[in-house]
Amino acid sequence: MNFLHFPRKSTCASFLIALLSLLSAPFSSAAETKLNKLSPAEIAEAATPSVVLIKLENGLGSGFVVSKDGKIVTNLHVIRGAKEATVVAADGREFKNIEVMAFDVAQDLAVLRIGDHGIKALNLGDSSSAKPGQHVVAIGHPLGLGNTVSDGLVSAIRELTPKRVLLQISAPISPGSSGGPLFNDVGEVIGISTLVITTGQNLNFAVPIDIVKPLLTTKTGISLAAFGAQNSNGRRIPNHPLTLLDACTPPQIQSIASEIERAINLGAPLYNSGNVEACYRIYAGVALDLNKKTDLCTGPKRALLDGVQTADKLNDWSAKAWAMRDAFDGLLAVFERKATAIKDENKKVVQQRKTIAVSSAVLNDCSSEEIGQMQSNIISAINVGAPLYNSGNIEACYRIYEGAINNIERKVKACSPAKQLLQSGMQEAEKQQTWEAKSWALRDAFDGILKAVEQKK
Repeated sequence: MNFLHFPRKSTCASFLIALLSLLSAPFSSAAETKLNKLSPAEIAEAATPSVVLIKLENGLGSGFVVSKDGKIVTNLHVIRGAKEATVVAADGREFKNIEVMAFDVAQDLAVLRIGDHGIKALNLGDSSSAKPGQHVVAIGHPLGLGNTVSDGLVSAIRELTPKRVLLQISAPISPGSSGGPLFNDVGEVIGISTLVITTGQNLNFAVPIDIVKPLLTTKTGISLAAFGAQNSNGRRIPNHPLTLLDACTPPQIQSIASEIERAINLGAPLYNSGNVEACYRIYAGVALDLNKKTDLCTGPKRALLDGVQTADKLNDWSAKAWAMRDAFDGLLAVFERKATAIKDENKKVVQQRKTIAVSSAVLNDCSSEEIGQMQSNIISAINVGAPLYNSGNIEACYRIYEGAINNIERKVKACSPAKQLLQSGMQEAEKQQTWEAKSWALRDAFDGILKAVEQKK
């Protein structure tokens, strides 16, 4: 997610003016007839196929389809400065041939196009009718974790400047959800999720949808590669080795990434509106705050401090802001590579699984009550441990599995063959060097018991 400030005089001014020129044809919004109110679950079910993830080399964002020809609305800072990106649809399809159709620097808005690929367009509502207390639902891709739904209320209508009005909402907007849609209670889009402020309390905002509607009539675009090339800023993004994160736990990485995303979501719109010094102050402030936290790993903190020191040597506020942004994007890039490396390692471990082959005979000396007790303990452990594993807290998953086996050993009196099978899993886990492999060794033993229970039935 990159930000951009256009100079007052540009060699491509005539092209940009043409790109932003508005046609007279009106944009058709949702039907004016009274619609039935929907639950957040109903809104999510209907809208999720139209919400996309936008992946860039150094960031992530969200967007949503608004027309049959594949126009996508997002925040400008999501794609600014990028020469390539991938739009990932809800069904897993990926699109790399992306056009920039229109944009609004002051409002931090961009309209992209991927062409007609059969993705349903969302209905756009009337944001001018939004009122404090109105129920809203937000959908986005926080840090690329897939569609996430949150609901809340319109807290206030905030006029930041005479020409910039935002909807303040209580629905949580997570990092990576910038550019996602905000719905009213009949499933119409009334806003685009944007910056988040977390100074004492969460202040989440959305750009009113009425502001983007005029941009949707533009029919001529420019490739993202050309757009990014015109608006690059001589970036110097550090290429950190994965060893920078050797002392970092997944929760620590998540915490730092969330703070960086928060700073970008707040600072980029300020930069775009011309308040460049304020953008830099936010970036540097977040970096220094992270550096003071004793519960975070040292590698990323050192990289952020390097960014602050580089910025201190520069005389221009814009250059200072970009120096900090380079430091941020360098860390986000290594975080993404680390996540990919973990996924690849997990795939290898899964491929090497050794599910223990057993028959129902292993349960012959168990009573029905003891079988049920064992099965309940195992299923409960998997239900708790698997989400922890998937979120990166691998050791916690292993400890949950280990605890379940110890609990079965204590409470189940008979079932010696079955308990011996679980102990064999523990012995196999002790031989492994990583928490991933240890967790899967116990999961293999669990699955062996569960298969025997199924056969017994």
